Amino acid sequence: MRTFYSEYCQHCMRFYVRHPRPDFKSNVDKENWQACDNALKSFSPSEINIIKEVYASGDTIADNIYEISQRTEIKQDSIWNLMRKLEHKIAKRRKLI
Repeated sequence: MRTFYSEYCQHCMRFYVRHPRPDFKSNVDKENWQACDNALKSFSPSEINIIKEVYASGDTIADNIYEISQRTEIKQDSIWNLMRKLEHKIAKRRKLI
């Protein structure tokens, strides 16, 4: 089930993954980037690689998860659960929940 903050967190993560050392144009961009960076610290290196792969590609999140699942033989549900945990951590850090 999609949460009200999912799209916002996905936007933040796409920016984070595509701009590893950004020049922030606003304080909001900086706080979003830092929320993503902080949230990722609670995951293992292999989980971080999967998360970054999901958000790095220009395709939809669902298509990216399907492709990663097929290639790595990790169940899609496991990847979706990982995304939900990440989004929850970002949303808490940004005080959306």
